[in-house]
Amino acid sequence: MKHSFLKFLGTLVIATIIFSSCNNEAAKTETKSSSLDSAKADIAASNKIFGASFTTGDSTAFANCYSSDACINVTNMPRMCGTEAITAFFNGGHKMGITNIALTTEEVIGGEEAIVEVGKYEMFVGDKISAEKGKYIVIWKEENGKWKMYRDIWNSDAPPPPPMTPAK
Repeated sequence: MKHSFLKFLGTLVIATIIFSSCNNEAAKTETKSSSLDSAKADIAASNKIFGASFTTGDSTAFANCYSSDACINVTNMPRMCGTEAITAFFNGGHKMGITNIALTTEEVIGGEEAIVEVGKYEMFVGDKISAEKGKYIVIWKEENGKWKMYRDIWNSDAPPPPPMTPAK
């Protein structure tokens, strides 16, 4: 009888450990999922501000979408880092007539350290005239409790210009 009781007790302890371990993994997965959902909501809100800032000419709102140590990687230009450079980039685009940028998130992956967003964009000039379409990848990081763009790169879907022929 004593042997049966010890065997039962051992089985009970093992079952408790397994059950506890499974619940712990489920809790971790649920927490990670809820953190990713929270990040997705922050990204969606930031993307709306990002595009709309061109309509209002608000370079502060635009730059505030980026972390303080952010860098943007613009086609055919050197990498630009920091709030001052990103604000100057915005001002140049706004002066060129960009009136809005619509961002469409297609994929968000990541975890506690960083989130990666993959999507497409459409840039508008004048009265909602589409000027360019393309795709982007943004690495987001949390800064002061908010997800902000840390590294940003995009490129156009437009075909490249024809090669230049050397002058004779």
